[in-house]
Amino acid sequence: MRLKTDARTPVTILTGYLGSGKTTLLNALLRDEAFADTAVVINEFGEIAIDHLLVESSIENALVLQSGCICCVIRGDLVDTLQDLRRRGRDGSLPPFRRVVVETTGLADPAPIMNSILRDPVLAPSYRLGNVITVVDTLYGASHLAREPEAVKQVALADRIVLTKIDLAGAGQAEVLADMIARLNPDARIERSAPGSIPEALLAEDETLATAGRATRLNSAALAGKPHAGDVLSCCILRDDSIPEAALVEWLDSITSLRGADLLRLKGIVSLEGVSEPVVVHAVHHYVHEPIILPQWPDDDARSRIVVIGRNLSEAGLAASLDAAVRAARIPQP
Repeated sequence: MRLKTDARTPVTILTGYLGSGKTTLLNALLRDEAFADTAVVINEFGEIAIDHLLVESSIENALVLQSGCICCVIRGDLVDTLQDLRRRGRDGSLPPFRRVVVETTGLADPAPIMNSILRDPVLAPSYRLGNVITVVDTLYGASHLAREPEAVKQVALADRIVLTKIDLAGAGQAEVLADMIARLNPDARIERSAPGSIPEALLAEDETLATAGRATRLNSAALAGKPHAGDVLSCCILRDDSIPEAALVEWLDSITSLRGADLLRLKGIVSLEGVSEPVVVHAVHHYVHEPIILPQWPDDDARSRIVVIGRNLSEAGLAASLDAAVRAARIPQP
């Protein structure tokens, strides 16, 4: 008996809690030949879109769903976007693509997104669900799984789990986290990612691991409930002036030390005084990652753009504290 090949375009869902390293992994995948001809849909939580500017290899084929979480607020926009991708691929206004990767917000519940791709009558003729890849931060993954229902859902519905930041947390912590994940989702394949590398198994993304186990997990009542906590807010800071390096360091240290428990994610593209290239900053809870200098600004907007996602945070308070740090750094030293 000859099995019929499914010619529909696979849609891979790339998810994971805030700060887990989704965009870093996506960049690594897009640099590999196995992920050539890929269109990317990036969902951002907040008024300022940053993540799509950090996608290095697929700018022409990258679309942004902004100002809402893809699982609960703008799911209809996802359907429209995938249809628009199909139309533009056919008429030549976008380069042809053989797969789509949807990078969700860190607060997304993958179940509604999966259901849309699996069951929407508009999408079904053109698209099929590929793998669900969940990125888990080894440094904070255990605490996220213990406290954040979104992190649990992302792990429970995954086909593949990628552990990141093992170099920061250590191999022992990675093994403890892997055991915790295996209890939540025994069907998932757990991969370990070294800095700058891709787990080889991810390159075979067309070999979807869809199983009866996935269907059971997707339909489980345990995964039902409200999409995510309403007390998580996105604060956005825009600055026209360049920021002294000392002020940025002082401000980041202050936020992470004083408000680290509430700081779920900080990301930004910053204009530093005396530096012509943009500087990318990231922080999660109490940890500030090493800044990255980009070779050039990704668009014509050279303002500093910083997004802070967390609980019990004030946008006005964050902006005022950065203003104070900038003023202090510019006071002439005796």
